[in-house]
Amino acid sequence: MSKKMLILASTLFLSLHAYSQIGITTPTPSSTLDVRGSIEGKYLEITGSYTLLGTDYHVSFSGTGNSNLYLPSKSATDNTSADFRGRKYYIKNNSASAVLTLNAASGQILRLGGNAANSNTFDLRPGSSAVLTAGGANGWDLETKINWELYDLDFKGPVFATVSLVNSDTTEHKLTDSQVTVVVPSSNAVVLLDFKGYGEATIPGGADAVGSTTFTVRQEGPMTNYYPWGGRKAWYEYSGTGAPKFNFSVGQFISGLTPGTYTFYLTARKEIVTSTSTLSTVNIMGSTGRAEVYIK
Repeated sequence: MSKKMLILASTLFLSLHAYSQIGITTPTPSSTLDVRGSIEGKYLEITGSYTLLGTDYHVSFSGTGNSNLYLPSKSATDNTSADFRGRKYYIKNNSASAVLTLNAASGQILRLGGNAANSNTFDLRPGSSAVLTAGGANGWDLETKINWELYDLDFKGPVFATVSLVNSDTTEHKLTDSQVTVVVPSSNAVVLLDFKGYGEATIPGGADAVGSTTFTVRQEGPMTNYYPWGGRKAWYEYSGTGAPKFNFSVGQFISGLTPGTYTFYLTARKEIVTSTSTLSTVNIMGSTGRAEVYIK
């Protein structure tokens, strides 16, 4: 009897060695591991910063403040016990408003592929998920959605509010009807600004009047700034009997802002005036502002 058992065990060992396949709830596995059923892994919910362990599998973040998730150092590639290439972590940000930043070890990368540059960190915004796979390319492969999405929008106008730039005044005048306010949720967000308006120059008389007006984008909030030469509009009056009319459009792209609430608006300044007569006033008759905040 024991001889038969020995022969059976030897046959089973040789069979497993030859095929190197394991089946769960199937007698005929078709892959190295063939599971005909559900798979269960360790589930962990965190509310703050955390360092991933080798025993973690699915990590859910539900904190109320921005936090960090630190990844283990990269895998070895020598087929020893330190070689864990292919290990996967499943990460979900279930927070209502907080960002979870994924951090690779110093000098190592998170690799997204495509046109996305390799990076040491990645901001996982609320509602997003990611799959991390240990690789041999100095870090981790990161699988997540990276499309830009509209986060906040403000649009004002058209509003008709005249701002006069008198002949002797070269200061900047705020176009209050252009003002827009938006929330920037993270430093990775970008802001797109678009301002439009129209105006006219008042000429008492005389030909060959030439002039221009410059526009500056102003920024108020956690970081104050201004963006000069946002736009310039020139005009020319040949006969000297009319009031030259003009329209203008100013666009601005802003990135790297500290999170917070920001207000943007245009200022206008009369720059050049040349005429055989006296040009008394440049009037900005009205303007509109639009701000869009995008995140990924």
